Amino acid sequence: MIGFLLRKFLRVITVLLGTALITFFLMHAIPGNPWSNYSDSPRLLLGLPGFDKPLQRELERHFGLDLPLWRQFTRYVIGDLDGDGTYICGAVCGNFGPSIQQRGRTIQDVLFEPPEGGKTWESRFGYSIRLVLFGSMIVVGLGIPLGILSAAKPKSALSRAISVGLGALISTPNFVLGLLATIVLASWLRIINVLPDWDNPGHWIIPAFVLAAMPMASIARVTHASLVNILNEDYVRAARARGLTENRVMLFHVMPNAFVPIITFLGPVLMELFIGLFIVENLYAFPGIGREFWESILTLDYSMIMGLTIIYATGIVLINVLVEFLSESLDPRIRFARYRGG
Repeated sequence: MIGFLLRKFLRVITVLLGTALITFFLMHAIPGNPWSNYSDSPRLLLGLPGFDKPLQRELERHFGLDLPLWRQFTRYVIGDLDGDGTYICGAVCGNFGPSIQQRGRTIQDVLFEPPEGGKTWESRFGYSIRLVLFGSMIVVGLGIPLGILSAAKPKSALSRAISVGLGALISTPNFVLGLLATIVLASWLRIINVLPDWDNPGHWIIPAFVLAAMPMASIARVTHASLVNILNEDYVRAARARGLTENRVMLFHVMPNAFVPIITFLGPVLMELFIGLFIVENLYAFPGIGREFWESILTLDYSMIMGLTIIYATGIVLINVLVEFLSESLDPRIRFARYRGG
């Protein structure tokens, strides 16, 4: 167990450092900077002052953008000394720095600080996590039962209808599905409001379903394929030959083995939910980290881009480690094969 945790820890650190390094150089490869990538006319229309060269140089000095790129990277990730000689730890300590576009507010305040008098789950991070949790409930609560129904009677009309519906969901991008849901449910049927109130849990149903539609269809098809393969195994025929009921065969002989590939596939599905936040949150003006990430890229808010990338990468890597641990726990053959291969 100690060796397993040590290997996973080293892999997590390597992945996070590599992700941070690639993201850092990619965002600095974009022409412009947080101030000069806008013309003065749009800023004046928004009531914002145009930046002259002395002011821009002062801001670059304040945020450390006048330093060499290697120094900016090490300063952000590891830390640096401030003007008073005090060491300030960087991202390794959870300090993601100040947001350039939000008047120097720290990334932690922007993402994790709830509104005045609010709860933690009312922050931007809390909103996104709740939306992903609702989407995960839809993925597991609908995807796995649909896969089981289609595999139990593979040649029935119900199985064909489920297969057609899942194929339609997989082939439809979530931004198209979101627009169709808004047009049908808000404009035609008037079931939901065009301008949602996110304090009302009922208004979360459509964004959660749009976010979970493609992952739900994917997990249903994986469940179907896994069950069909296992139902044709010899030990399942032997169980039926011994006179066991179909329910006992499915519950005690088929499902335990079928859940291993399903749980393994849940890792990419959860990643797909987090990635889908970029589109769904912008589509519905949802106040989460996906929308904040998109806006930070458009405005070249370097600290926000780096901080959100590291947060996303950490979550994805931890999900991978958890899924791998659960897969090895459910099926010891995976662990034995890995040790034997090593």
